[in-house]
Parts: sequence; C-alpha cells; structure tokens
Amino acid sequence: MNLSTSRFGKISIADEEIITFDEGLLGFEDYHRYVVLNTDDGSPFRWLQCVDDGNLAFVIIEPLSFMFEYDLEISDSDAEFIALKRAEDAVLYVIVSIPQNPKDMTANLQGPLVINAANRHGRQIISSNSRHSVKARILDEMEKRAAKLKEVQDSLESDQKDGEG
Repeated sequence: MNLSTSRFGKISIADEEIITFDEGLLGFEDYHRYVVLNTDDGSPFRWLQCVDDGNLAFVIIEPLSFMFEYDLEISDSDAEFIALKRAEDAVLYVIVSIPQNPKDMTANLQGPLVINAANRHGRQIISSNSRHSVKARILDEMEKRAAKLKEVQDSLESDQKDGEG
C-alpha cells in the first residue's frame, strides 16, 4: 500500500505493518489505522503515522528508552480489548510533545499506547499510577536514568571487588 504523507512524502507500507486502534487516540477518535515508522539515525524516537490521513503523525518513544523504570498496570479489560494474552506481546509507547525549545520536550506517561504485537491491535490507556505525568520532561528522566544506571554499575563493581579480596 502506498501512502502519501506530509512529513515523509510517498512511502510504501505492508498491510501487516498497520496497527489498528479501534477507538482511535484521545482527541483523534476518528482515525484508527497507524503505522510505526523508525528513523534511520538510531534515535529512540519513532513516528506513529496515520494511514488514513497523511498529515496526522505523532512522535512516540518507548518509555524504558529514557526512564529507568515505568510501572504500568494494564487492566484486564484493556488487555481483553486488544486480545493481549502474553505480557511479552505488549509494546509500549508514549506520545512526545516537542515545543519550540526541544530541550523542553515531554512525554505523556499518563496516556500510553499499548500495542499487541501478535495481532497489531492497540489501545491508548489511562494510567492510574500517580507518578505518571502528562508532561514528563524527557531529558530530566534521561538524566535520572543515567544516574541510576551508574549507581547500579558502581554497586556491581564494588561487589566484585569485595568478592576478590
């Protein structure tokens, strides 16, 4: 299938790449079919391109690519809605907002996209976790993640040294 987009020009996508959001996304309930487009620069950011409107696309990112942990409880009804039977089939993305100053970009942790990789159905759910903000600052979270990873690494190295002595 060929798709004409405002950001990428004409692109070719296979039917099996299409993800269906039966309810659409919040504020965009009339648009149900999307495809995830990867950038070629190795960036953790992706594009969620609407198949039915080439002008509609969202920047998305997997939360664990910029956060140390992202505790999301997927309700039974949400899992059932997208026929999610195994946790390993769940793919999580959050929508990114990029203001004039990209350093201030934020991610909507409260309204993540849950995609069942097995059947390509998705749903935007509402997180009940009070720590999930609608505007989590991505660069701040990246700094916290790096500090936590360094802390874990230092702890492992310390444990190794203690074991050698």
